[in-house]
Amino acid sequence: MRESAPDARQAAGELHRVWTAAAERAFSGGVHQPDLYLRTTRLVGAVAQRLRELGRGLEPLVEAWPGHRDLVRRVVESSELLTSDGLDIEAVAGAAFAMRYREALEEVTLDDRLAALAKAAPDSGWLVLEESGYRPGDPFVPYRRLEADPATGRALLVTTRPDDSFTACVHTVEEGRIDLETGRLDSGEPGFREFTSSEEREAWVARLKAS
Repeated sequence: MRESAPDARQAAGELHRVWTAAAERAFSGGVHQPDLYLRTTRLVGAVAQRLRELGRGLEPLVEAWPGHRDLVRRVVESSELLTSDGLDIEAVAGAAFAMRYREALEEVTLDDRLAALAKAAPDSGWLVLEESGYRPGDPFVPYRRLEADPATGRALLVTTRPDDSFTACVHTVEEGRIDLETGRLDSGEPGFREFTSSEEREAWVARLKAS
């Protein structure tokens, strides 16, 4: 399991803005040119696959970006089905890196969950694996918290969202399970409740933990 250091996460996050802008540019020119769009899509997919082969996490992306033009060239040369003629190489590279970034970010999230679960003592009880936003609830600041029991894999996903008027929050608690081998969250269990306050929400969370 390869963990992403904080500096790599920050660097990748900053580069992601560049990659996203490039991705928009990569496909905009092909809207009325099906052949151009197809060749762009095929090449972006091939470059993204090459990026996957560099390894999990965000570090490989940060390390590979300085040589992204050469990377695209090598990918083109690896297959007779690929061509860069008439394509914006910078945009193709950015689109591939943006695609891989989303996947790598998910890998980092899963690895972080597994690392936290592995460090927990057998009798440590429920752990907060992820938390972001404003805990009491704010219509304009979403809240998300994922807790899990390392012994069983039981999980609770606590979130907020604005109501229809954007003057108050809807608080939700969803039951699920963490796969203790992959870190993935399975929310398929039929446990989902909505509340009008954080106090009601947390009371329900405490009740579920004790059950």
